[in-house]
Amino acid sequence: MSVIRLSRRHQLDQAAQEAALERLAAHLGYALGALVAREAGTIQFDGKGFSGAVTLDADRVVGEVRLGLMMRPLKGVITREIEAGLDHYLTD
Repeated sequence: MSVIRLSRRHQLDQAAQEAALERLAAHLGYALGALVAREAGTIQFDGKGFSGAVTLDADRVVGEVRLGLMMRPLKGVITREIEAGLDHYLTD
């Protein structure tokens, strides 16, 4: 199994953190068809060919995505898309 691990600092206040988590959970569920579970500042997700978790705390977001066999060849593309999403969602 191939794993993508990302960690990035942010400057979001509590309300913006909640909004970012809600947008991410919605995207994972609607656009990617993943089952999403949320508890406090953590989202866990499981989709076809991928699973993982994202934790957002006061100053850092940490994520891990595990790719199944069929998704491994797309690891570079998926990593770039995740990084672009972080740039978008972690700005005020």
